[in-house]
Amino acid sequence: MKRLLGLMVLISALVFSGLSWAASDTEELRKMLEELRREVQELKRENAELRSQVEQLKKTPAQAALPAKAPQHSFISKGAYGSSPSGIDFYGFFKIDAVWQDSSAVGDIYVLWVLPEKVGDGDNKFTINFRHSRFGFDFSKPYDKFRVFGKMEMDFYTESHGEDVLPWNPNHSPVRARRVFAGIEYGTWQLLAGLDWLTISQLYPHLSNFPSGTFMGNPGYRMPQVRLTKWFDTDLGRFKIQVAAEKGYAFPKDDEIIFDEDPANDAGFPGIEWRLAWENQKLLGKPLMLALWGHYSKEEYDIANGEEDAESYSIGLEAKIPLPIAMKAFLLGEVWYGRNFDGYYSCGVNQGTRFLLKDGTYTTTLKGIKNSDVVSVDEIDAWGGYVELEVFWNPKLVTHFGWGIDNPDNDDLEGIGGARLQQQMYYANFLYRLTKEFGFGLEYMYIETDYHSNLGDGELNRIAGSLYYFF
Repeated sequence: MKRLLGLMVLISALVFSGLSWAASDTEELRKMLEELRREVQELKRENAELRSQVEQLKKTPAQAALPAKAPQHSFISKGAYGSSPSGIDFYGFFKIDAVWQDSSAVGDIYVLWVLPEKVGDGDNKFTINFRHSRFGFDFSKPYDKFRVFGKMEMDFYTESHGEDVLPWNPNHSPVRARRVFAGIEYGTWQLLAGLDWLTISQLYPHLSNFPSGTFMGNPGYRMPQVRLTKWFDTDLGRFKIQVAAEKGYAFPKDDEIIFDEDPANDAGFPGIEWRLAWENQKLLGKPLMLALWGHYSKEEYDIANGEEDAESYSIGLEAKIPLPIAMKAFLLGEVWYGRNFDGYYSCGVNQGTRFLLKDGTYTTTLKGIKNSDVVSVDEIDAWGGYVELEVFWNPKLVTHFGWGIDNPDNDDLEGIGGARLQQQMYYANFLYRLTKEFGFGLEYMYIETDYHSNLGDGELNRIAGSLYYFF
């Protein structure tokens, strides 16, 4: 309406001023007035359309207000030490386990290996514990061209005070650092530094038994490392290259060990891990993964004749293949070969080196042994792997069926009285989620550990029931 009023005023001004114009300008004035008339008509038409739209809006019932957009993170950090605030996501789960097993083993809350028949003697065990529960914080700070990130994840598997002479006391269980790292991501490059899963063997069997196949066919633990990752996205899928410098652990062989530090420290340089992987989403519309991996490191031992190095290396192949079963299903597993592949690499049924003593006997434990009593150090070879069928029957129910083997070279264990010659696991379990947050599961495991004939093999049946609350 304001535009219409302005045009009318302009027309009036032109009319009155036209009285003083010369006759030669009359034709030009007539053209201008005609153009103005057309614009006035167009404005009237537009105003009519606007009035019609307003009336339609008045007749339409008011829509409910849209819900507020959910926050991107659980909360935001304060931004201490001169930093700006970062996004933080809090996550974890409560897991309460009731476990029964029919023989003695190294562990009853979880099992590493079964004791020999004459030691275990079919002694039943039962426990209720919460130590598999965990919580963590994911940190993230995006910038225009890159992203910085970090993680702190904890559980309750630290041994309580006096663990060398007393049973674990779950009522006093302190927290343990599982994964603590920081990193930066730029395009298709990522640099990570801190405590994280091994760069090798990133595929795991799905077990309620906490170590997930440790010393039963699955190499897998966590080590401090600096890892560089580069990936390439192509029509065939994603190709990923990873290289890491690691801080290996050999596990102390005894409290009075023959070296001041872990032998991996005494080597004087980090171990190296590498992994080449191919990932694809096109087979049955589900993720497919194939990977080749390996590592090399050294340990240095102080013995009677000075110092002696022990090499550690491995090579392995892992795969995850989708199957046309149920809602979705996968066949997954790996196979590997390694030397001195014990400790935090978790293979060889925790036997990586054999020590020859001055009296001509051999040992792998060094209990009560001085460095002056050790003549030489030999590495122990091993091979193994596992295979698992994972089936998601519906959004609530998933099942797993698997087998694994860890098989040290018996020739390398010659002369070791209590040597663990081989260990196998068979398992079946399910997890059912009543809701997205609450679920329960049941697992059966059969574990067999082979020993020399004078001891008898160790056999164990294990049943574990679990309640979960995910958050």
